Formats: sequence, structure tokens, C-alpha cells
Amino acid sequence: MTKASRPRGRTIQVGHAADIRGDLTGPTARMRISVLGPFELQRDGRPVPGLPRKAQALLSFLVLNRGRPTPKEKLATLLWGNSGSEQAGQSLRQCMVSVRKALGAEADGLLLSDATTVSLAVSNVIAADVTEFEMRLEAADLDGLEAANALYRDEFLAGLSIPIEPFERWVTIERQRFASMRLGALQRLAIARADAGRIDKAIAAGRQLIELDPLREEGHRLVMRLLADTGNRSGALLHYERCVRLLRDELDIAPDAETVRLAETMRSGSALPPVVASMTADTLPVGTAARRDAQPFRAFASVATVEEDLPHPDGPSIVILPFSNLGGDPGNDYFVQGLVEDITVALGREKWLFVIAAPSALAANDGASDLRAIGARLGVRYVLRGSIRANAGKVLFVVQLHDARLARHVWSGRFEDRIDNLFAMQDRLTTKVAATIAPALMSVEVERAHYKPTDNLTAFDLYLRALPRFRTSRKDNEEALALLDRAIALDPDYAAAYALSARCYQFQLMFDWRSPGDPGFVVGVHHGREAASKGRNDSEALWMAGLALVHLAGEMDHSLALIERSLALNPNSANACIAGCLVHSYLGNSEAAIDHFQKAQRLNPLDLSQHLHWNMVAWAYLGAGRYEEAADAAERTLRVQPDYPPGLRLGAVTCGLLGRIEEGRAYTARLLAKQPKSSIAWMRAFLEVPLQRNKGALEAYLDGARRAGVPET
Repeated sequence: MTKASRPRGRTIQVGHAADIRGDLTGPTARMRISVLGPFELQRDGRPVPGLPRKAQALLSFLVLNRGRPTPKEKLATLLWGNSGSEQAGQSLRQCMVSVRKALGAEADGLLLSDATTVSLAVSNVIAADVTEFEMRLEAADLDGLEAANALYRDEFLAGLSIPIEPFERWVTIERQRFASMRLGALQRLAIARADAGRIDKAIAAGRQLIELDPLREEGHRLVMRLLADTGNRSGALLHYERCVRLLRDELDIAPDAETVRLAETMRSGSALPPVVASMTADTLPVGTAARRDAQPFRAFASVATVEEDLPHPDGPSIVILPFSNLGGDPGNDYFVQGLVEDITVALGREKWLFVIAAPSALAANDGASDLRAIGARLGVRYVLRGSIRANAGKVLFVVQLHDARLARHVWSGRFEDRIDNLFAMQDRLTTKVAATIAPALMSVEVERAHYKPTDNLTAFDLYLRALPRFRTSRKDNEEALALLDRAIALDPDYAAAYALSARCYQFQLMFDWRSPGDPGFVVGVHHGREAASKGRNDSEALWMAGLALVHLAGEMDHSLALIERSLALNPNSANACIAGCLVHSYLGNSEAAIDHFQKAQRLNPLDLSQHLHWNMVAWAYLGAGRYEEAADAAERTLRVQPDYPPGLRLGAVTCGLLGRIEEGRAYTARLLAKQPKSSIAWMRAFLEVPLQRNKGALEAYLDGARRAGVPET
């Protein structure tokens, strides 16, 4: 995937990420943007009042992008959602006027825009608290942690609410990310203060950690240890009793075995091991940085001995334990159990995630409280547990996600819903929980794969490393293939690895990294078929294989069947929907293609691959003879990725068919600059396979290309 072009309206030197980060923390900056707490813009130390809410959101989004251009269409969707594209574009322009006014005389050098993108330029004129916060955390010394703690006034964009679904999703993700970083920073700060002999302040940091996340047992153990280090074991044991009551009241569970053993050691008067002041990324909350060579921290070090442990799968694995019914009505037990089973099924659709069946979870939970023992017994890394309480027409749902291997709290969340139709409420809660947990786990696993030693990578690790590489350049594509070959060698039945390998060959064909007819594509066809055979129940593998086999082998019926099975397995897969859009377009089923596109847009309106979505629906409009709409879709493709070759080809073709010859020739010039071998002959060789049943669309496409000046050979 090519990067969005730099703004062409003005010229400014934009450095790499490290440079951008440094410039946004300059102590001499005249302007300062604060987003860790309520939004605040200051100039020369004085607040700049009157910035509308959406202008605050726009500026905050651009700050987090650190100088990288953002497509205007993405910003319009973020802040105006389902508004018509023309109306949203006009609203974005008005919003930018408000931002320019707030930035004052420096606006022209800071807020950069061209026809398709917007960015906040790197400059020593402006600083941002969020950038300094992340830099202070990376320093990892006491002074840096103290400074980071002072910068975090409240949650990200506290109090800013815009009732637009894409914005709410984005701001929720960012709030969770920064909150997780804050929790990790407080834990490290408490230990650093203790190492420096500031025990009282260390205890204060520990208590602050518990206040922010009361269900985090590591925080409770840390405070107990710190109190004991001051000689106050009775205070530590009182804190333990409060922890016991809290867990009983909120989740109806006993403390982890590690917490119980710590309390027993304190009661016995036995010596406690010293608090270890260094931690690894594995023992920190999601999103917290740490040195890769650091040793693990535990507030009380002990390892449970469990007989007959099951081996862990190569990829991430989870068990959802039965939830506690705290409402006092045993008649609701069936609803609680049904919710657990529904969440288990919903997470089970994520084929990269190994999920223990509900009956085994029930058996493993019988009388057990040690999460390490449960994880070892079932052979899973992650354990999810929770409770439900109904009151005054509402239901409150509290969940905790733990890394059972490390006895580490990963994440906790609270969900509220109204009590109306019981089954509708159950569906809503299931969707909310599954949609939150799956991305959190994937984030943890991607980070783990990135830092894992290269001599100890699993097939899943190799797949994760290949995923961002396969369509960026030919060199990266070949590196991705090498990674996937290693993954397949480790796991010959890994359907997703075969499917992504087939996609690598598909992109080699689409981007002319190999010529049509190259014998090397035989491997891609073989891998696509292997993915289809080995991945009959893997939604991701099936749609990827289907899309690859359309271009590489022209297996239209087979490909459509694979994509339809993918959607049957996971109806909420935006990727499978957009794959179906393209195949239906090639087959001439334009209405079905447009329906698939619209569903994909509803499921994932802020997908970073929006240019693919619009390019695929352009084919649907082209096949239906709706050339104006096809041209508009091609233009939208290029707003997101201005140099995307398939979009440039469709731009040239649709302009040619509409008689906009000069505009079409301009697209052709851009295409030839990107792909010099582009020609009518190449287009025919590329398209006659997928368009074998839609000759009219093929001839119309070639006719439009000729009119736009694409050379014959």
C-alpha cells in the first residue's frame, strides 16, 4: 500500500516519527495542545477559547497522527458519519476554518491541506502533552515517570462527546489505550519511588492505581507489599481483607492464589522477597513500554504446581469462565449462562483465537480460584471472568481479562444495558464484549510477535509479521512470502498462511510485479486451493483464498462459494463482504455487489483500506453501465491512495467512457508514471480471466482505456 501523498499546497520539511515526536515536545513552543484530560489549546500560556467540539476532535486526531497526512474523506466520516459525502465535505471545510482561526497567525504553517489530505505539520511552534507523555514513559527513570504522571490530568479528551459512531469508536479505543499506559506507568512509578526510598509516595501511587482499576489484583498485592516494607503488616492484611470483599461483591470470586499466599506469608511472619524494580513488556498492561532486556516484576513471586498441564496452542488462547449472578434472583442464572455461551461462540469466530468450549470452562472453574492453575489445566494463555447485576431496569456487566501464565491483569471493563427484550439485550451485550476483547487480544499478540526473539517464532508469529508487508512493495511482498513459507513449514495445515501467501501472488499480478502468465503464479493457485481445503471453518482464510483464486485462476464459482461460506461463518466480516463485492462485480451481479459494499461500509466505515472498498464498488457500477457513479467511486479510491494503480486504471477508463478525454489522459499519465508497462494488451491479459463471463464489461473497460490514451502495447 502506498502512502498518501504529501500536501502539495505548501512546502514543509517533515521528518521521521522520532523527529516529529521531538518537535511536538519543545519547551519553547508558543502553542500547546493538551488532550490527556479535557481538550485545551494554549497560546503563550493562555487558553484559546471558543473552539467547537468537532474542531477540538479534528485537532486531536491530527495531533495523534504526528504530521502524517490524513485523507479528508476519512476525517469527514470520523466526524460526520453517515452524512452525505458532499455535506460532510462542506462541514469539514468549515471545521478547518475554525481550527485555522484558533491557531492564529501560525495557521498557514501548521494546518496543511491539499485536494485530498489534511495534516498538522511538525513545528517547534506547537507542543502536545500526549507526545511528551509517551516520551517520558520511554525514559523509564523516576523523573520521567513523575513527569508522565503529572501530564495525565484525566482520561483522553475527557468530557468530549460527539454522538457519531465512528468518532465514538475511535475515542473509546484511544481512551482505553492511554488508560492502559497510565496504569502501567503508575505501577512502575510506585516501584521506582520505593527503590528511591520514598515509600509513602510509592504507596500513594499504588493506591491511585487501585482507585483507577479496583479489580486489578497486582495493584492490591503491590500496596500490600509496600505497606509490609514499612513494617505495617497489619495494615497490609487489612488491605487484603478489603480486596477480598471487593472481589466478592463485584465478581463473586475469591482472590487469586498468589494474593492468598502473600497474605498467608504475612500472617506467618515469614520473610518476604524484595520488591523487584524492573519489569518486562510481558508483565505490563497493554500499550506500556518497557526495556526488552528487563527482568520480570511480581509483587510476590511464586509458581503454582499443576499436574497434567495441557500444551498451549501456537496462537492466542482463551477460556471464558462462568459469570457470577449477583442480582440475587436464581431465575436469571439461565440468562447469565446463555450470555457466557454466546460470548464463547462469538469469540470462536475469530479463527486466530483458540477458545475453550463452555462445558470445559464450567468444569475447570468448579471450586478453582487460581487462574494460573485454570490456564495450565486447560492449556490457555488468557482467562476471562465476570459478573452480572440487574437493578432498576438496567443490567451491569463487569469483566476481567487475565494473562494466566503470568497471573497478570490485562484489562477490565464495565458494560451497562437496559432491560427490555431479554434476547435482544443478550445479543447487544455479546456484541459489545466480543467486539472489545478480540481487538485487545490481537493488539497484545501483535506486540508480542514484534518483540519475540527471531529464533523462537511460532507459525502465528510469522503470519503476524507478514500481514503488514504483503502489499506495500515488491521487496516487502517477497519478504512476506518468505515469512509465510516458514509458517507453513512449521504448520503444514495453517490455512490462513496459505491464503495470505496466495494473496501475495495476487498482488504481484495486480501491481505488475510479475507479468500475467508467469509460471510462478502456479504456486499462488496451489496455496489458494490448499487454504480452501484446510480452512473450511476459517472465515479469514476462505475469503482471502476466494479473492486470490479469482485473479490467479478464474475459479469464479469456487471463489464465490468460498466467500459465501466465509460470511456464513462470520456474518460481521467486512473483509469477506468487500471480497464478495468484487466477485459479484466480475460476474455482472451489480446489485448484489453494491449490497455487499454497503454492508462492509456499515461494519467498518473507518477501515484503513477504504481505497480497496471504493475500487471494488467502482467495478459494480461499471458493469451496470452506471459510469458516473463508477467515476465517482474511482475518484474516492484515489482520494485515499492517490497512486493506487487499479484506481488510476478505473479513473482513466470511466473518464474515457464518459467522454472526459483530457481528464482520462491525465489519469493515464499518472498510471504510466507508476506502472510504465501498462497497456491495453496488459489489461486484457490481466482481466480476461476474472471477466471470462462478463465480456461486455471487459470490452467496455478496454474501450474506455483506449479513449483515455492507454497505449496498445
